[in-house]
Amino acid sequence: MAATQKRTPCLRLLLSVTQAEDEHRVVEVLQKNGIPLCFEARAKGTAPSELLDAIGLGGTTRVLTAGLLPRANVPAVFGAINKALSYHKRGAGIAVTLPLTGVQNSILQLTAPADCAGPTAEKEEHTMKDHPYALLWVSVKAGHGDEAVDAARKAGARGGTVLKGSRCSTEEASSFLGISIREEQDFVMIVVPQEQKSAVMQAVTAACGLNTSAHGVTAALPVDEVMGLE
Repeated sequence: MAATQKRTPCLRLLLSVTQAEDEHRVVEVLQKNGIPLCFEARAKGTAPSELLDAIGLGGTTRVLTAGLLPRANVPAVFGAINKALSYHKRGAGIAVTLPLTGVQNSILQLTAPADCAGPTAEKEEHTMKDHPYALLWVSVKAGHGDEAVDAARKAGARGGTVLKGSRCSTEEASSFLGISIREEQDFVMIVVPQEQKSAVMQAVTAACGLNTSAHGVTAALPVDEVMGLE
């Protein structure tokens, strides 16, 4: 399976941070609005308490929820989140989207419309190539995080950081990808120079992709500046 597909700028990674008690509601809203794969991780607020209070996220327990969606769907999904969870109110939550520069073909087929490519996508893709580094975000079955890091190292990466979380999918996505509806996950973050991105993604996908016991999903995001890779 190819690790990447050329025209992925039409996709976005949505990140939502909210109170722990709202985690299931966030996933429900995302899946009802066409996001078939969601990834969740527990987090802890580390900003000064007065800052957290100022933005309405007092306390420390958070849930980070991520999902992939077409760029054109972002306004509608944001509207649905706001309607269901009132993110415009202090303390309800925060959501952002980030561009992608690479993703497995099967994930692209699942999440992106057939007309995703076009002049605007091509222009954005060209712009993203100007970023000198990429952040590879890998989701694999719990216990396979070290395998993903080892594969990335063999392809030239310096290493990676492993987090714990879970992945949940719709029945359609589960059937299409051959994965469980809900599964505990290791999330791996790997920063590589842009010229190494494709090789590292291919190595990780070969070792830990959807066709392996790790059932891995890999995506790439653009990075501007990096320290510590020298």
